[in-house]
Amino acid sequence: MVQVNIKKLNERATLPTYGSACAAGADLYALLDGDVTIAPGETYMVHTGIAIELPDGYAGLVYPRSGLASKRGLAPANKVGVVDPDYRGEVMVALHNHSLTPQTIQDGERIAQLVITPFLRVDFVPVDELSDTRRGTGGFGSTGTTVTLAHEEANKTGNYAIRYYHGLGVPFDRRRAVELMRMAAADGDVLCRARLAYLSCIGDETADIPQNPAAGLTELKEVLPALKELVDAEVPDAMLLWGNLLVDGFGVEKDEKRAVELYYMAAEGGYAPAANALGQCYSFATGVKRDDLRAVSCYRRAAESGFAPARFHLGVCYYNGQGVKVDKTEAAIWYAAAAEQGYAPAQFTLGKHYSQVMNGVKNDPEKGEMWLTRAAEQGLVKAMTFLADLYHSTGTNETDSKAAKWYLTAAGRGDAYAMKQLSSYYLTGRGGVPQDPVMAQELLRRAAESGLREAEILYGERYGKL
Repeated sequence: MVQVNIKKLNERATLPTYGSACAAGADLYALLDGDVTIAPGETYMVHTGIAIELPDGYAGLVYPRSGLASKRGLAPANKVGVVDPDYRGEVMVALHNHSLTPQTIQDGERIAQLVITPFLRVDFVPVDELSDTRRGTGGFGSTGTTVTLAHEEANKTGNYAIRYYHGLGVPFDRRRAVELMRMAAADGDVLCRARLAYLSCIGDETADIPQNPAAGLTELKEVLPALKELVDAEVPDAMLLWGNLLVDGFGVEKDEKRAVELYYMAAEGGYAPAANALGQCYSFATGVKRDDLRAVSCYRRAAESGFAPARFHLGVCYYNGQGVKVDKTEAAIWYAAAAEQGYAPAQFTLGKHYSQVMNGVKNDPEKGEMWLTRAAEQGLVKAMTFLADLYHSTGTNETDSKAAKWYLTAAGRGDAYAMKQLSSYYLTGRGGVPQDPVMAQELLRRAAESGLREAEILYGERYGKL
């Protein structure tokens, strides 16, 4: 048996103990001055009051206690703490609350377990090539089941698709992402099939996918069992997508709390889109109580890793003073960071701000037009109509032509406001649009029947009751 010297740094400290004759880990005990409550998502450094002297070639690994972790969500924040053989300081446990409720620990409570184990030091030798294996570069969740192995083979294209979809290391480009997703789905990529089905359920302007819940749900039913295996294998984007399904109730029973758990697990693994999704949950009280401070923390974590939507959401927080002090200049900085990556909502917002005043940037109509145009070209209908309104308000032949172009594009996407505006162009023949009173009436009728009150009133004034 290996002997380990141990020193009490406080007379109230409790020495580690083994729970049974064959236990691998010795329990570590909290040394506190009183009860300590750890809020959800927070970490508290717990004293043990002991120091140890490990023999050379041995390390102390600090693991969670299974009961404490599974029942109360309390486990070391660094997953496994490491005590090196040359360390002589106090053994501390960074206890993190992974649950959704506050958890209280008491003095003398067992908080973790210490496993003493031998380790090897190696020489790292730089080489130009590594030997090949079946798994190759497959990472988290890439082994273990038939589905994950098939996913690995099809995922070469699918991986690029997901990267473009989220803007991870490449420009944010939903249309390119969907193009690659369709290729990967045809080759059997489960995750891409599932995400395409989800996009059909919700619709996506910038991906040029119209909303078609019936078709989306039909496809989801076929792919859900295979997607669930990827979730169980902790594939981060599968966990994110399953969480979205749980929030929206598409193909599965709605369960917002479970969605939060999945977002949290994926975010803890460093997956920025999941951290952003968790921030949205805290912002809109989805599965958790609204908590603007935690939302900002989640957004910042994802934003600092370069995730464009999180940068945009962080900008919104600074603009509105949600979880941080109002700082419109800081908001504009985050909007610009997301816009530069190609995120259309940020381009639209930044374009609006340059077109107006007192929004954290100097009034600059040219920059406003540039960013609004970029967002409109990505298919964002509200950017089309806002840009068209700017051109419309100028009233020159050139700007009328530009306004008509964007109203026409937005109307083609089914936007009622654009139909109403475009009807006046057909009525008068402005902006290079052929004068066509019949088309003008038809557009205004369609806008009115869609429920746009302005169109209903205008139709009544021009043509009488619908």
